[in-house]
Amino acid sequence: MKKQSLLLLLVFGSLSGLFAQKGSWGEFPMIPAKSFAAQAESAAKIKGTPAHKKALKVYERLVEARGDFRYPVPNFYMTNKLTVAEIVYAGPDIFLSEKAFAVCESFGDQSEAAIAFLLGHELTHYYEKHAWRKNFTSANRDLTISKQLDELYEQMLADSTSPHLRPKLLRFDTLVQQMELIAMEVQSDYLGGFLAYSAGFGSFRQGDELIRRLYKEFNIPEVSEGYVTRREREDMCLNSAKKMDELVEVFEMANLLTVVGLYEEAYRFYRKVLVEYQSREIYNNVGVTALLQALKYFKEDELKYRYPIQLDLDMANSRGAEEDSIRNRLLKQSILQFDAAISLDPAYAPAYLNKSCALALLGDPVRAYFYADVEARKVSTGKYAAQIQQVELILGILEAQSNTPEGQEKAKARFSALLTIDKSGLAAYNLALLNQKTPPAAPELPSGNEDESIDGKNVFFERYPEEDWKIWVDDALTFNQNTQYSAHSKLFFSRRYGNNSGLFQITKPNYTGQTSRDIRLGASLQEIEQKYGPAPRSIQTPNGQILCYEQDHILFVLKQEKLQSWVLFNLL
Repeated sequence: MKKQSLLLLLVFGSLSGLFAQKGSWGEFPMIPAKSFAAQAESAAKIKGTPAHKKALKVYERLVEARGDFRYPVPNFYMTNKLTVAEIVYAGPDIFLSEKAFAVCESFGDQSEAAIAFLLGHELTHYYEKHAWRKNFTSANRDLTISKQLDELYEQMLADSTSPHLRPKLLRFDTLVQQMELIAMEVQSDYLGGFLAYSAGFGSFRQGDELIRRLYKEFNIPEVSEGYVTRREREDMCLNSAKKMDELVEVFEMANLLTVVGLYEEAYRFYRKVLVEYQSREIYNNVGVTALLQALKYFKEDELKYRYPIQLDLDMANSRGAEEDSIRNRLLKQSILQFDAAISLDPAYAPAYLNKSCALALLGDPVRAYFYADVEARKVSTGKYAAQIQQVELILGILEAQSNTPEGQEKAKARFSALLTIDKSGLAAYNLALLNQKTPPAAPELPSGNEDESIDGKNVFFERYPEEDWKIWVDDALTFNQNTQYSAHSKLFFSRRYGNNSGLFQITKPNYTGQTSRDIRLGASLQEIEQKYGPAPRSIQTPNGQILCYEQDHILFVLKQEKLQSWVLFNLL
């Protein structure tokens, strides 16, 4: 009897989502709005007001940050109906109510982040295809298997000998549907928050307070039938925020590993993010780190010129057949990632340029030339206009490698034209090689820096730090933290096969100390460069950049053009 009951429960649990599609799943309530579902088709579409213009700018930044243009971008409107923020798939349209906007405005300098939190939540419903999941079975009710499942469900109810079983089964069916809705809400909080972060709005950590104010403004009861309680909804926000913070930290660790040249570890960290959140930038970053790894498997005479994709060039001495196979696998993997980025946004210029570099390194100059001269050049406009310099660089390399007098003359002309505008120095370096001159040698870097410290501690002398938190990045790499490394700093480090590969001591926001050259939190880029000079290497982040000074073993993390933290690092 127990086995039969268990079987009945398992069958019912797995099929429940296929039955009882009585409600409309065209919209998803972030909190239980009283009447919007019934009024969705006639909801007032307000635009052009000051509130709409402000919210629209936030919305456009979110759409751009996601970078997924495979499907129509939902229209955005304000509404005066009794809702908070909703997506209606018939448009598709996304609505933010004027009352909800006013609540977001109450957060002062965090108002845009609050708006991004609400709109990122709704956009995540769209990008994660939550409506498709719920509507799939309704659209396929005529299939034989669907009819059989319906018949089985009705037979299960008809065969119930206990007068108490039927209402329990019906109640269980309702609860399963509610749990699926809650799961979608949690995912939208979590990934919507990361979308807002990636758009440059930072990590909004007041989601629970926003929910509390919305409940009060909309006069929503603490307990609503068919939905979680207000307190539970707040807890969902808090739990999602914790999970989002972990994803943000994995992403930021990937950025740190990239800027210091630990490309293989960075590749694995970016892939960890990619499993849960897909955007053109993440795909591109995974491809770039695979491409940079591949450079290490080239012989010195095989990699004469410097490509515009690389952050630096770690030349190898000699490689065998096995290494050739590894590098080709990495290059092909990078191309797959660049193709994925392009599939999300066909106008994403960096991916075309990077793909051209990968094809050139694979020994496919014809396709490499096409992707640079045609595809990359075509989309290097607007905010990508400066990339034309990189297009000219890769074309010059391809022409120089043609080993024909005509090609070499074209390459010299391209490199020469770039000398006064190319800040990377790649044009000057490649032109010197082409003219059979010795390029300027890179300066020798000291092995370490004893002057920099945070709270009197310097991670350069650390070897096997303790941890109080870690997650597995993959089966061979962990991301570890010591959140109390000192009073005003925390420690990020990766362990691979039991060894540390990179240690990063990071200042906390309340640190009032200074670097050895009197730089404090809040300093500008100009102030940093006055004391440390232009950064030899840097990378862009969603709302700033990371500057790397290898000779001092220090990184500066800027957000909104101000120093948010600095990092002492040690590579083992």
